Amino acid sequence: MQWLTQIFTFSIVELYTLTGSLGWAIVLFTLLLRSLLFPLSLQSQRAMAKMRELQPELDKLKGKHGKDKKAMQQAQLELYQKNKVNPLAGCIPQIVQLAILIFLYTFLLEFLAQDVSNGVAINPVFFWLDLRQPDAWYVLPVLAGVTQLVLSLMMMPVKPEEKKSKKAIKKESKKEVAPEGIADMAQTMQKQMVFMLPLFTAFIALSFPSGLSLYWVITTVFSIVQQYYVSGFGGMKQQVVGVLQKIRGENV
Repeated sequence: MQWLTQIFTFSIVELYTLTGSLGWAIVLFTLLLRSLLFPLSLQSQRAMAKMRELQPELDKLKGKHGKDKKAMQQAQLELYQKNKVNPLAGCIPQIVQLAILIFLYTFLLEFLAQDVSNGVAINPVFFWLDLRQPDAWYVLPVLAGVTQLVLSLMMMPVKPEEKKSKKAIKKESKKEVAPEGIADMAQTMQKQMVFMLPLFTAFIALSFPSGLSLYWVITTVFSIVQQYYVSGFGGMKQQVVGVLQKIRGENV
């Protein structure tokens, strides 16, 4: 992958020479790279959105076929064919992007440790930041956590609103709840991850060089704009409204 390292180094050094700032060079480099990856990530997000739309149907199939794996697989295949969905369409682009992002993470760590690159002396100062050191004011770690939270909420599926009478609720409470309990547990874990991932991101960013944290914030903001293009605010509006209603003591 030496050729890719050379391309990345040349790009950042040229952008640094053009802007006179390592910070702006990283911002522009991140936007250019994400723009090149945009077709892949867009394909992946659209495939994932279709899979989320089919989730209620998949849940019904699980309840219908139970432990009959062959019948379940056949029913899933028919459902995917009917809706023209390829489950792998969302995975392969993500794997490619992940490989590139992991490489970029390693590259930026090595690049930021250099005083001179391609014969050009690099000045790491960007506003209040020394891009080779963690952000002493914690601005970038907080931004990394907040932007990741917004993205995570936007990616949550929108739940259909259901209006049930008290009698219906009582009847449901008398039914067997074991499968629903498992589903509720999965949903609870998913909600916890929505909030744990931003906290983990912010915590990790506390020890990152500021240049790497800057890259992470910009790429997350790009992902937010892209996610809005695909699905709008997604589940974020619903989650925010739900939290506000709980704060006000209203029934949700």
